[in-house]
Amino acid sequence: MSRKLEEGRAYELREEKRFPRTLRPAVHLAPRIGWMNDPNGFSRYGDRYHLFYQYNPYGTDWGAPFWGHVVSEDLVTWEHLPAALAPDEDYDRDGCFSGTAITHPDGRHMVMYTGFVLDEEDPQGRGIQCQCLAWGDGREYVKSPANPVLTGADLPRGGDPHEFRDPRLWQEKDGTYRVLLPNNDPERGTRLLIYRSDDGESWSSGKVFLKNEDRLGWMWECPDLFSLDGKQVLLLSAMDEAPNKRVYALLGEVDREKEAFLKESARILDQGFDFYAPQTVETEDGRRILIGWLQNPDTAGDRPKDLPFCGMMSLPRELRREGGRILQRPIGELEAYRTEPVIRRDLRLEDEEIRIDGITGRVLDLELNLRPEERGFRSFALRFARKGDSWTEFRFEPEDGLIFLDRSRAGPEKATFHRKQIKIRGNGEELQLRMILDRYSAELFIDQGENVLSTLVYADSDAEDITFNVSGSAIMDIAKYGIKEK
Repeated sequence: MSRKLEEGRAYELREEKRFPRTLRPAVHLAPRIGWMNDPNGFSRYGDRYHLFYQYNPYGTDWGAPFWGHVVSEDLVTWEHLPAALAPDEDYDRDGCFSGTAITHPDGRHMVMYTGFVLDEEDPQGRGIQCQCLAWGDGREYVKSPANPVLTGADLPRGGDPHEFRDPRLWQEKDGTYRVLLPNNDPERGTRLLIYRSDDGESWSSGKVFLKNEDRLGWMWECPDLFSLDGKQVLLLSAMDEAPNKRVYALLGEVDREKEAFLKESARILDQGFDFYAPQTVETEDGRRILIGWLQNPDTAGDRPKDLPFCGMMSLPRELRREGGRILQRPIGELEAYRTEPVIRRDLRLEDEEIRIDGITGRVLDLELNLRPEERGFRSFALRFARKGDSWTEFRFEPEDGLIFLDRSRAGPEKATFHRKQIKIRGNGEELQLRMILDRYSAELFIDQGENVLSTLVYADSDAEDITFNVSGSAIMDIAKYGIKEK
C-alpha cells in the first residue's frame, strides 16, 4: 500500500467521526467526508454490490481524486470501506478518474479507470488521460504493473489525449474483452471508441463505435451499455455549454460484426437540475439498476458552506422499457424503509392552497394521484421544503401537458439556474407523481417514471412545510411515508 493511500484512509476514518449523522441524507449515499462525484465500478462481486466513486477526502472540491468504496446487500444501506485507489503513480498522480469493474474468471475484481496527469503546456490547463487497471479482492486493490494499458498513442487519427476517458469494460462470451471510451476529435467532434483485448491488458487499435452525428453535446462522458427488455441501451453523459449537462439514453442495436452502435432513438434520462454520470448493474434477479451523481458539474459550488461534504448519489432506480420509452422508478427495496403512513383518499381541491394534516417533513416518500372534477383544473402546484416565503415548487398545467420545477425561492443559497419546463406525454389531465424528499434533495417520478426530475434542495433544515394548490377543481389521493434512516 502506498503512503498516499494509507494517509488518505487514516484521514477519512478520523474525520468522519466529526460528521454528525443528522447532517447526512437519510437514504442517499454521501461520502464519509469531503467530495464525492461520479459513481464508478458499480458491480456485483461476491455476495455484495460494490460501488466506487471519485473522492477527495481532504476538501469539498474535486482535488486529485481517490476512489472511495462502499458495499451493500440491498442497494439502499451502504457500508463504507477504506478508499480503494489513490493518485500515487506517475500516470495518475493528478487523479484516479472514472471507470468500471467486472469479475475476472479467476475470481479477482477487475477495475479499469482513467489516470490523469496535468499537462503544463496545455493552454486550457487540461491533463493527459490514459487507461489503467487494478486488481482486487473486494477490499484491497493493486494497480497493474502493465499500466497504463491504453494511452494517446492508441487513439485513432485526430484523437485528443486530453479528452480520452471513462472506460466501460466488459467480457464477451468467448472470453475476450471490450472497452468503450469517449474521445474528442477537434475537427470531427466527440465519438465513442471500442477496443478489443484477449487478456485485458494488451489492447487492439481503437475503432469508432458511434459518431456524434446528432450533435448531442461537444464531449461525451461515462458511457454504459446494456440490454433492456430485448433492446440495447447506450447511456452517454453529454458535456455542453453550461448549464446543459445531460444524460442521454440511446436505444438501438449493436452490429457485432462491425462493432458499431446503430441508434434508433434518443431521449434525456433525467430532466431535472442535478443528475449526471450514471452507471448500471444487473441484480441477481435480473433487474437493471441505475445510480447517478445527484449533482450538476456546473453548479457544484451552490451549497451551504458549513457542510463537511459535497456530493451524493441518486437513489438506485429500476429501469424498464415499454416500446420507445424507458421507465424509471425507485428501487423496490426502498419500500421496506417506509414508516408511519398517512393516507388520504378523494380529497377535493378547489381554487385554494391547502395543507394536509400529517403531510409535512424533509425526509419522506410521497405518492399522489390527481384527477379533474367537474370543471377541471388549469394548474396544480406542490410546494415543498417550505418555510415562510421560501420553497421549491413543482407545477403541472394539464391543458398544455407542461411540468415546471422552480427552485428560485429555495432558500438562502440561491442556485445558479433554477427553473425547468418540460412537456409530458399522457392524457393531459391526470397526474401520477412520486416524490422522494431527503434533506438536501428531491427526486420526482412522473407517470410511473416516464419523466424524472432531480434537484438539490438546500433550504433551511427546518423548512418542512408542504402545501397543495389547485386552480380549478380536482380530486387527489395521497400517501405519505416517513423513511427509516439507514
